[in-house]
Amino acid sequence: MTRERLCDEVASICVGLVDRELNRRAEAHTAGERVFQRFGFSGARGEAASGFATVRTAALPVYDRLRQDGLGEDLALLQVLLHLLAVNNDTNLLSRGGLAGLGYVRAYARKVLGEGGVLAPGGLKKMTAFDDALISRHLSPGGTGDLLGLTWFPAQFPKGGQGR
Repeated sequence: MTRERLCDEVASICVGLVDRELNRRAEAHTAGERVFQRFGFSGARGEAASGFATVRTAALPVYDRLRQDGLGEDLALLQVLLHLLAVNNDTNLLSRGGLAGLGYVRAYARKVLGEGGVLAPGGLKKMTAFDDALISRHLSPGGTGDLLGLTWFPAQFPKGGQGR
């Protein structure tokens, strides 16, 4: 099994999930459903239905490159976290902080990445400051944390190729 096949299988299993569980709901019962109705972001359901498109495009390439360059797994995952925070439509952030909260987190992540992220001198201190800023604003990027775990898991599988 390759990582691409794994993600394709998830997408195949989840065909129609967003339509069944989000588009057809008249009344929202969960935070994810409320975020979908208010902002149009499909969250975990959309990620699964897409075969984890955000992981495949924004996270795995960064993780693979950093690991190939010899960076340890912990630092590589922290750097990937910044990349995910910069692009993910995290429905937990939207639920807690609205578009302003999401925008704040994305901008902060892009700023830290522009300064080299965790790989730069003082990068870990910048991550701690980022964490403190999120805590003080009651912002929790839980969806992005989930995507970080979903980055690590398929990374344990070989990349696809002809034998896909």
